Amino acid sequence: MSIIPNLVTLGLAAALSSTVPQHQIEFSMPGPDGQRLNQIWLVTWIDQAGLEVVVQAKLTDGSYTPLIAADASRLESAMAAAQDLATTRKIKLHLIKFTNRVDLEDIVP
Repeated sequence: MSIIPNLVTLGLAAALSSTVPQHQIEFSMPGPDGQRLNQIWLVTWIDQAGLEVVVQAKLTDGSYTPLIAADASRLESAMAAAQDLATTRKIKLHLIKFTNRVDLEDIVP
């Protein structure tokens, strides 16, 4: 049983009842072949040393996953988890969008 649907519901309820101004998130479709990532989102926070790091959420199996998204459904899930973490830990998190893709090199065997 996954906790993600419950987190999504909780996050949506919190977002809809929040008095904090909402930001519109713009989505664009991947490239012509449908596989190219042109944008990604990260949830970050500033740690005790003052460094910005990617937030990780604990999964039901005990492992951790970074809150990174490349499409609408994953972003919705990541935002729900981020809202839950921010609320329970009473910390400020940041949603960051990267859009300036630069392919540096093909890595082949």
